[in-house]
Amino acid sequence: MRWILRMGEILLKSRQVRKFMRKALTRQLISQCEVRGAKVRVSPWQGMLFLELDEGDPEQVEDAMRHTFGLTFADPITSVAVDAEAVAEAFLSEIPSEPRTTFAVQCKRHGQKQEWNSQTFAGAVGAAILARAPHLKVQLKNPEWAARIALMPEEVGILGERIICPGGLPTGVQGTVEAMLETERDYLAAWLVMRRGSRLKILDGGNPELFNLVKLWDPYHLEQKWVSKLATAPGPGHIGEVWARVGDSIPFPAPESTSNVPMATLEPLVGWSEQSLNELRVKTESISAIA
Repeated sequence: MRWILRMGEILLKSRQVRKFMRKALTRQLISQCEVRGAKVRVSPWQGMLFLELDEGDPEQVEDAMRHTFGLTFADPITSVAVDAEAVAEAFLSEIPSEPRTTFAVQCKRHGQKQEWNSQTFAGAVGAAILARAPHLKVQLKNPEWAARIALMPEEVGILGERIICPGGLPTGVQGTVEAMLETERDYLAAWLVMRRGSRLKILDGGNPELFNLVKLWDPYHLEQKWVSKLATAPGPGHIGEVWARVGDSIPFPAPESTSNVPMATLEPLVGWSEQSLNELRVKTESISAIA
């Protein structure tokens, strides 16, 4: 089984930074799959990543994607020849069982332009579908059934149900931040910092349930073998160097640092409404949201 992965914010960086972050994301994603019992291969192409399952359950891989920062979303992909008739046949074989009367073909081209562009191929596929299923009607704005296609030079990818991922930057690319996880607010603030690319250094004395939630998002904290494998920092000599602290429960003042960079205090929850916090609880799978 294969997926197309979208990276979002990483693509806005310079070529050198983008390459560094993509490699960090790949290591993190492969590790996330491995700790869940799956083995995968990841390869870059045209600003995207392709992930292929070698061993394990697709559900394990999709859970790993949902817990990997740096990914915005993922689409399961089924490969079909670059042929409108073959694509129409493949779609109609998978059409939902419940009655559907309207559809749209949503096509995006990737790679160099070949015989087709996205609009002409979508039109050809739509015509082939109508020829086989004349009871259907085209509705581009709000269809009951969307046939989603990735048009590539050597294949057409039929896309399955989209998997929403957390976005942000890959864990570790922005260095290390200390956190004390005593309360849910500590965890929510720490999660936001992780989403911005920082790896957490968890101080002793916190709530083990909250620490277990952090482990879902970063295998670095599971066991020693992941520490060296996932160690990442924004430059040589910075791995493990703490540059900030986050959380309401963390003791202050901060200890003296030998670093040339002053210790920062991060307060990402300042100004958040209760409604916004509730939405964040769902995203972070916090204890309150689960309960």
